[in-house]
Amino acid sequence: MTRLLAALIVSLISTQVFAMNSLSELTWKKRVVIVFSDAGDARAARQIEALTNQRSELEERDLVVISVVDDKATTAFGRIAEPEAVALRDEADVKKGSFKVVLVGKDGGIKLRSETIVPEVELFDVID
Repeated sequence: MTRLLAALIVSLISTQVFAMNSLSELTWKKRVVIVFSDAGDARAARQIEALTNQRSELEERDLVVISVVDDKATTAFGRIAEPEAVALRDEADVKKGSFKVVLVGKDGGIKLRSETIVPEVELFDVID
């Protein structure tokens, strides 16, 4: 029974740690908010604006904000190597053309998924 429990815990931890391999350079250094959308989706622009208007809070929480529009990923806040849109979509299991906000923790695990705009207060509550 103890071995089964230990195996289950290791399985859960390893699944979460490697959830976002394309962001592995940020593991244990940064949290990442990824906003996925189609070109012209006003929700994405509003989400990015709401987050980037909180620069000091983002810095305090070691956050990077990435926008993935169609097949192009850009960094909206923070400094990281150019992210790969296709890899991010695959790893976050987000279909092309859908709006989704994903929070990735410092351990590389996905901590929040939303199909609606996430108020920054709610996002910061998940982190804090």
